[in-house]
Amino acid sequence: MLSGTVTSTNVTCSGANDGTITITNPLGGYGTYEYTVNGGTNWQASGNFTALVPGFYNVQIRDAANIACVIVLNGSLRITEPPVLSANISKTNITCNGASDGTITISGPSGGYGSYEYSINGGAAWQVSGNFASLVPGSYNVQIRDAAHTGCVIVINSALVITQPAVLNGTVTPVKYNLFRDK
Repeated sequence: MLSGTVTSTNVTCSGANDGTITITNPLGGYGTYEYTVNGGTNWQASGNFTALVPGFYNVQIRDAANIACVIVLNGSLRITEPPVLSANISKTNITCNGASDGTITISGPSGGYGSYEYSINGGAAWQVSGNFASLVPGSYNVQIRDAAHTGCVIVINSALVITQPAVLNGTVTPVKYNLFRDK
């Protein structure tokens, strides 16, 4: 009787196609094997299947010397994907011209595999906190990524602008006083 060990990895990011199915330790038959994950439509000599999308797979093995000898290893192996990454974003602008007290707060993260990292510079640097302080005026590329699968990145806002108020100015007008008043 034919047998084999089936392992799989789920898709790392919503919409990705990087799931895998691996069939190892084949036993039985005449010693050469072929494998399929689509119920026998296509067979291959390798037990490695990559670039899989979420869905159900019919995993089978057959004896390459006797192709009528087929065993279903898992007729309904499921490859899943995590929910889409998302988060809320808020900001505070600079309080006084020339100051550096703007903030960006990323909160309520969801999706992915449950642990997150955040960036406000387009992914050049990441941190585990969604709180960014001491910001100067400018445009910030705010992103979230799945810490378990760092290639899974979502842009929350590609151009979040932190502004500052205009420079305070004024005009001083001297007032002339008459120190000697007529009484």
